[in-house]
Amino acid sequence: MVQKGNLSIYARGIGTLGASNETKLGFGTNGVIADIMVKVGDKVTMGDILAVQSGREQYEAAAAADKLTVLYAEQTLKTNNDESGLVSAQAQTDLINEEGALARAMKIWRSTQSWNQSPSFFVTAEVGLESTMRNLTIARSNYTKYSYLPSDNSIRSSAEASLPEAQKEFNSALLALLSAYPAEIRQTKNDIPLTMAAARVVQAQRTWEAFSDDSGFGKVAIAEQELASAKATYGLSQSKLDNSRVVAPMDGVLLSVLGKKGDNVSGPFITMADSNQRFVTTLLDGTDIGKVAVDHKVEVIFDALPNQIFTGRITQIDPNLYTPAGDQILTQTPGQVTMIKILVSLEETTSNTIQTLPLGMTATVNVVGNETDGVILIPIQALIEQAPGKYSVLVIENGLQKSRSVEVGLMDFSYAEIKSGLSVGEIVVISK
Repeated sequence: MVQKGNLSIYARGIGTLGASNETKLGFGTNGVIADIMVKVGDKVTMGDILAVQSGREQYEAAAAADKLTVLYAEQTLKTNNDESGLVSAQAQTDLINEEGALARAMKIWRSTQSWNQSPSFFVTAEVGLESTMRNLTIARSNYTKYSYLPSDNSIRSSAEASLPEAQKEFNSALLALLSAYPAEIRQTKNDIPLTMAAARVVQAQRTWEAFSDDSGFGKVAIAEQELASAKATYGLSQSKLDNSRVVAPMDGVLLSVLGKKGDNVSGPFITMADSNQRFVTTLLDGTDIGKVAVDHKVEVIFDALPNQIFTGRITQIDPNLYTPAGDQILTQTPGQVTMIKILVSLEETTSNTIQTLPLGMTATVNVVGNETDGVILIPIQALIEQAPGKYSVLVIENGLQKSRSVEVGLMDFSYAEIKSGLSVGEIVVISK
């Protein structure tokens, strides 16, 4: 008889309880275990110390000493930066003042001459000095303005290249001015202030240069290098100190501890996993591949809790084939029994109960591939396949058998869903 009911398509396999985010831990370098604080099965919290390496005291002393070196280097750099900044600013101020004094000395010197009109040789030298002084002022301004840019910046490079050229032209113009008037009157009483003013400009220029270019900041550059070196050394010693302890990177449970106090270990020797996220790894018959997909609902019954059903979802389907023993199949042979592996994530509502179960416990896993509720069902033996995907049934009408085409939905080993062609209560013939 045609009736209404529910239909579910199952794939069944045997699974094993595991934990996610499995992590292997060890010291940063080979060494002897000075102390180990955990054992297999222990639950730990992120930040807990699991093991300590022998010789840690030496690492602590080295890291402390290197940290002091960094602090000293930082203070030295700050002091040199402060001093260099003050001296450079003062040197620039002094240079500007001396150049102003030179300009005034030139005017005074000119006014004391007996010429009715300044000789052309002096006028040419004076104009040249004033022009080069303006160019030098602009070059200095650009040098200061763009000095903050990266060393490979084209604007900064251009400003740095222009400054020495402008300085060279100014020095030549200053020498030309001092040499412009006749030697016999060059050191007269009126000439001495001009000569001294020029000499003071040269000295101020040298002082400013000593604190304005890279070579002038030698102390700062050396201090920067020493600080960088100190930080690198401290980073290395701190890393050795940090790696001399095994620290839990997350909340979890210890899966294996392959060492004890006094053992010389190399590489990881502790394995832990996230205890808050449990999963079940399951092998299913290879013929069930069409019944499973990611996010399909799963029912899990653990051997230790046979009367309790846990639920979850498929989160991963392994693309490889496996033997029933769980070994990966590289090349399938004809007739070989194959298995597929799925990863089932259990619902969070069941996590408290599951956390009491030991990892590795086996369970029966039922994958609900598809399910329907309140649909028309007939026994699977009533279907007559006319062509691939095309079915008919024999219906009893007025005591006679009549063939009728039907549209079939889900099928399991016992029943088939009828989407159209039959009504509830009708009688169908079951073939033997």
